[in-house]
Amino acid sequence: MDFFQRLLERLLDWLPLDWLPLASHPPLSQVLVAGLIIVAGLVIVVLLRPRRPKGVSARDVRIDGIEERVAVKAQPLMNGSEVWIFNLLLLAVRDHFLLLSKIPLKSLVHLRVDDDSSKRVLAQTLRNVTVDFVAVHPGTKLPVKAIFVRKPEHDAMASRSQERLVEALFHKAGIEVIRLDQEVRYSVERLNNLLGLEEDS
Repeated sequence: MDFFQRLLERLLDWLPLDWLPLASHPPLSQVLVAGLIIVAGLVIVVLLRPRRPKGVSARDVRIDGIEERVAVKAQPLMNGSEVWIFNLLLLAVRDHFLLLSKIPLKSLVHLRVDDDSSKRVLAQTLRNVTVDFVAVHPGTKLPVKAIFVRKPEHDAMASRSQERLVEALFHKAGIEVIRLDQEVRYSVERLNNLLGLEEDS
C-alpha cells in the first residue's frame, strides 16, 4: 500500500490541482483512480507504438528497394590470356577432370586450426587467395589440381611466403599445385605434360 500511496502522491503532484479533486475521496478510491490512469496511459503507449509487418526483419527493411539506388553491370570473369589458357586446359583435361575457374581457396579446403593466433594469421593471409583454375575429379567431386597463372603486373605484389603457405596447405590436402605463366604460349601437349596426363593422352 505504501508503494501505491507514493505513486499516488507523485501522480497528484504531476496533475493540475483543479483537474481532479481526489483529495476529498477516501485513500482506496484515490489508489483506484491512479491505477486506472496508469493503465490507460500504458494502453495508449502500446496502441501508438509503430508496428512492423509480421515476418519482415530489420535487415529486410534496410535492403528493401536498395537495387534502385545501385548501379551494376556484369564484368569479365577472365581476361583474354586467361580465356586462352582455360580453353587449352579444357582440351587437356576434358577426359579426366572437370575444370572450374576463379575459385576461392576457402571453398577448396577445410582448415582446422588449434590456436587463435595461427587462425588469425591464416585468415589474414589466405582471405583473398583465388585459384585461377581447378581440376576436379568427376567422381569424388574433390579438387585434384590447383592451377595458378602468374601475371607479370602482379609479380611485385605477390608474396612468396603466401605462395609457400598455399602450396603447403594444398600439399597436405592432397591437391597438386601447378603454376603457369601468362606470357608463355602453351600447347595442349605441353599442358598434358605439366598436368601429368601425358601417359593417358
